[in-house]
Amino acid sequence: MRILAIADEPSGRLWGDLCRKALSGVDLILSAGDLPAKYLSFLTCFTDAPIVYIYGNHDDRYEKEPPEGCLCAEGKIVRVKGVRILGLGGSIRYRPDGIHMYTEKEMAGRIASLRRKMRAAGGFDILLTHTPIRGFGDQEDLAHRGFECFGPLLDTWRPAVMVHGHVHQSYTGSHFIRQRDWNGIPVINASTSYEFDLPETPDTKEPTFLGRRMLEKNSQF
Repeated sequence: MRILAIADEPSGRLWGDLCRKALSGVDLILSAGDLPAKYLSFLTCFTDAPIVYIYGNHDDRYEKEPPEGCLCAEGKIVRVKGVRILGLGGSIRYRPDGIHMYTEKEMAGRIASLRRKMRAAGGFDILLTHTPIRGFGDQEDLAHRGFECFGPLLDTWRPAVMVHGHVHQSYTGSHFIRQRDWNGIPVINASTSYEFDLPETPDTKEPTFLGRRMLEKNSQF
């Protein structure tokens, strides 16, 4: 399955006359947040590929004007073309009035509240987040720090891939790293746009004993 991951800044290649050609061969589009709703709606006009999105920390406007023709995976597991996607949007809380911002404890609580659904689904194939893992592709300033609890979540359920945004390619320039490896799991920064093929993954999963203990420990703040 060919996947287009997008986040943070619209791509000039996609938001223009060559959009249909650029989307040729794409089977699924994942938006990792902080993109205009009109941009996602525009893409639906030029492809039959489903578009799945979550909230970025600047996506308060989605509440009143969600992207048309797109599927929201925020705080749940959605199944698209047989692929299970777990969506956990938002960023670390760096100001008191942010709607899609969470403390580490709050994000761990969101994960804990989804355990039953994860078990019922037999796991998930893609973890779609806005923010990266703490210390793994994030930055030191508070606004761009990642969540520690995402690491144990990956170790527990072993999805095929994690996709995030939030840290723009322009922030790091020539030092930008598109893909990292978390204990054998590809972690992709979708900044602007990036295409990749979904790695193969088992149809069902059960958390390992060690992974379950790690997740429970991380969730008890």
